[in-house]
Amino acid sequence: MKNIVRIGMIGAGHIAYSHAEAWQEEATLTAVASRRIERARALAERYDVPNVCRNVNELLNRDDIDAVGITTPHHLHHPIAVAALKAGKSVFCEKPLALNGTQAREMCAAAETGCVKTGVQSGIRLFPALRLLSRLLREGKAGKIHTFDAHWSFDWARDPLFPLTWRFKRAEAGTGALGDLGVYMIDAARWLVGEIAQVNAELAVYVPRRPLLMSDGHFGELRRLHSEGVLEIPDRIGVVENDDVCQLLLRFENGARGSIRASRLHQEHSIRVDCERTSYFWQMTGDRRLMERSTETEYTSVECPEPTVDESIVSSFLSNIRRGGDEPPTFRDGLAAQLVIDTAVKSNDAGGWVDVEC
Repeated sequence: MKNIVRIGMIGAGHIAYSHAEAWQEEATLTAVASRRIERARALAERYDVPNVCRNVNELLNRDDIDAVGITTPHHLHHPIAVAALKAGKSVFCEKPLALNGTQAREMCAAAETGCVKTGVQSGIRLFPALRLLSRLLREGKAGKIHTFDAHWSFDWARDPLFPLTWRFKRAEAGTGALGDLGVYMIDAARWLVGEIAQVNAELAVYVPRRPLLMSDGHFGELRRLHSEGVLEIPDRIGVVENDDVCQLLLRFENGARGSIRASRLHQEHSIRVDCERTSYFWQMTGDRRLMERSTETEYTSVECPEPTVDESIVSSFLSNIRRGGDEPPTFRDGLAAQLVIDTAVKSNDAGGWVDVEC
């Protein structure tokens, strides 16, 4: 089974290495391309990828590639995905799917014109406890869902001296914490509760200026150097163009209410779902158990069966290719999340509730 799907990776930065680990376990890595050829060569050497391509077109023109994995900065997702789909390649894309809903719709439309499959990175769906929670909520024993509250925050940008990378620039990243981190909880909200109908959002910048980037290292390397106190900090300063923290209030189509908070300045990862007859709570720290509270006593652990198969971010995508399936998350899920992101931006600008586009 491993050798059936041949993968070409586009992008060789920080996140590409975690994707390569997954591809290596479940498919065959055939080629890698990057704007920075030295990064492509380094990744190819690390994972024994036989071919290094000078550009995207060279990779897409290869006959020995069935599917493409995209791990580039956000603004390149759309043009690369559309080109790959038109070339007849299935496409797996890092989140967020695009910079806006218009781009995401075009990506979905391009996928519908051929016999191809799509996938979008949604690692939140892999946690066994959250899979159990999804099943419990679908079974309906907990009763009607009342509220969904989620936090998904990392503090890598807490220090104002952390440099101004592409992640802080609107043209390359789109939104900040909202699109980079909040997208996980938007996907979780849709997966666990249902479609989101309205959003009331606030997007805030707390560190408006940062030192301009001097080092050419990828994101993981910058974080390592910064944490070790050896990253060179220049005197030149640039402007942060997107949100450090986002807070979303949600109204779901099924009547439930919710909230999402995401930040690149703080650290917290948790989900709480309150239902008619019980409440569930999960956090990523510790043993990652699902906790339940159906009475006034403290939370108790919900027994979670061990997964029978180890799955990665690419497993459902590869399964869809091999079996002709359409299991989520696909580009349609990425589009749905992007429309919520777009709505949050509109809400922040308008200062109130805004309907999510269908």
